[in-house]
Amino acid sequence: MAELRDELDRVNAKWLRALADLDNYRKRVARDRACWNDDARAEFVLPLLDVLDDFERAVSCEATGDPGCERPFREGVEMIFRRLVETLEAQGVRPIPTKGREFDPAVHEAVAQVESPDHASNEIVEEVRKGYRLGERLLRPSRVVVAA
Repeated sequence: MAELRDELDRVNAKWLRALADLDNYRKRVARDRACWNDDARAEFVLPLLDVLDDFERAVSCEATGDPGCERPFREGVEMIFRRLVETLEAQGVRPIPTKGREFDPAVHEAVAQVESPDHASNEIVEEVRKGYRLGERLLRPSRVVVAA
């Protein structure tokens, strides 16, 4: 009987250690996952901060009220726009082509349908809001107007 109790105590101790190891593993994985998520967000957000700085400079130029600032302001905003597009493209974000294409409910969201003799039935006539993909993943569908 004493041997069986000793064996039971050893098995119970092993089981408790294994349970503690499993609990520590779960906590470590949760901590690592949170760290990876933070790193991924930082890697994406960091280049956007440069774009934000550019916008702040452009807005401060406009705020001075200097009449000669209008053209440089527009050019600056266009440059910032291009830089933002390049930053998103570097992350694998791509716009979904729409105008003149056939409506695809997997990537397009129809917000209106119009009669149009110039377009084939089910052809996209106008893009209301751009849609985007991240690699092959759909981030946001395009909102479009479709020919009837």
